[in-house]
Amino acid sequence: MAGIDWNRDGNVDFNISFPQVITVLTVVASIIGSYYSLQNKISELDARIKRAEELPAQEVSIKDVDALKIEYDLKIEKVAIQAKENMDNLQDFEKEVRFNYKRNK
Repeated sequence: MAGIDWNRDGNVDFNISFPQVITVLTVVASIIGSYYSLQNKISELDARIKRAEELPAQEVSIKDVDALKIEYDLKIEKVAIQAKENMDNLQDFEKEVRFNYKRNK
């Protein structure tokens, strides 16, 4: 263990061991590596953004929008029909259960 005398009064002010030095160096190296890794990722993302900005804008035609509206309307209609069929089946089941309940009494 090495002692360091900061104010040169003859008393050891700070003690540090070899494993502590290795630990500090490892932490510093890890932080530096993380910094450069993040910088690299940021520069890659910046390059991708610049390339995306250079691409022509995607145009959506009225025909595409109308097709989507029709598709959504058909899906909503299909769900409504299925819900009505389910309700009818549920009502039939309820009638059957009531009939069987009255018959078993």
